[in-house]
Amino acid sequence: MITKQISFLFLAILLQVLFFIYPLSGNSGILFNLFLLCPLPLYFLGILFGYRYVIFASIPAILIIYSYGVNIAIAYFFLFAIPSVYLSYFIGLNKTTSTEDNEIIWYPLSLIFSKIIMLSLILSIIGILFLGTNIVDYNNTISAIYSDVYQIRPDLEETIQLNNIALMSASLPSILVAFWIMIFLVNLWIATKITKKVDGKARSWDGFDEISLPKNYIYLLIVFLALAFVTEGIIKVMSITGATAILVGYSINGLSVLHNVTKNFNLRPLVLTTLYILVLLFVPFIIPVTILGIMDYKNNLRNKIKSRR
Repeated sequence: MITKQISFLFLAILLQVLFFIYPLSGNSGILFNLFLLCPLPLYFLGILFGYRYVIFASIPAILIIYSYGVNIAIAYFFLFAIPSVYLSYFIGLNKTTSTEDNEIIWYPLSLIFSKIIMLSLILSIIGILFLGTNIVDYNNTISAIYSDVYQIRPDLEETIQLNNIALMSASLPSILVAFWIMIFLVNLWIATKITKKVDGKARSWDGFDEISLPKNYIYLLIVFLALAFVTEGIIKVMSITGATAILVGYSINGLSVLHNVTKNFNLRPLVLTTLYILVLLFVPFIIPVTILGIMDYKNNLRNKIKSRR
């Protein structure tokens, strides 16, 4: 058993370093997307063996990445290592019932989902404040960052054009917070599938169709939207970022509702496939899905739809 754990530990260290370092090598193409899989090895360890193993895997990886630069190591520490340890702690939380079958009750997936949203939002706000506490310094830092990116990856200069630095400064944190939410959530989903194949005794998860956000998130969304309209400068940027994080959460909540209410449809695969194609090809189509998620703020929309049907 110890040999198995050590083997997985070394594999996780090597994979996460490879996933994080490869995009910095200047290579483009599909393998550039390996960067998106950085949390996957850590989630895998967290689900199988607990968050302590995530810590054991993160430390050597950070030291290896440090050889490429201290800033890169710090970025990995805050963007992937710390969030993975934090989420792995809740992934492993469980209790055994006092019934005869000694059923194991795990920490709810919906609460882990809500923590992913808050964690992504906190990382974004910390990033904004780190770049500049006022809008002028923040915009200047954003410009400098893009200049550094062009030096590392000249091929991106044609893709990213700073015609309007103010627009880029306001939208970049929103893009990043949505990016982090999807990265943390998708990698968690993939890790659960892999661990189930490796170890059938790994924790059992709620279905995606049961995901929902806490009721108080609707009030948080209202506050962020209000601040986005009435404030200026760096506060406005943070408010827009906060509203984006909550709206992305409600978009996923809306998809979960659709997965739930279509369970007994004969054409369910066709309906869901069509839905995802429409969302990918026509991004504004996500708006009605998000509205559906917001309507579920009391977490009872699924039952209402089923009762009326």
